[in-house]
Amino acid sequence: MSTGILSDGERAFFNGEKTVNDPDGYKRSARYRARQRMNQIEEDLDVLREAGQEDLVEEFVNRFGRVERLEREVEELRSKLDEEGGQ
Repeated sequence: MSTGILSDGERAFFNGEKTVNDPDGYKRSARYRARQRMNQIEEDLDVLREAGQEDLVEEFVNRFGRVERLEREVEELRSKLDEEGGQ
């Protein structure tokens, strides 16, 4: 059983370390399974909230939610500024 969003095999595939007979099919399946695992994470966070474990929920959100989103937004802004500066 996977304890992350990706299994070891899926991780190896996306890192280019694993070849499969049907890469497109494997990719679709892996993406489906990743979404299913993300749904499970959402359910787990709800269980933690209901159990009064808000500190763990907040830690998760701080670690994976805001930071990732902010990093993407900063990169998008940098790209936009680079484009505008080059005109």
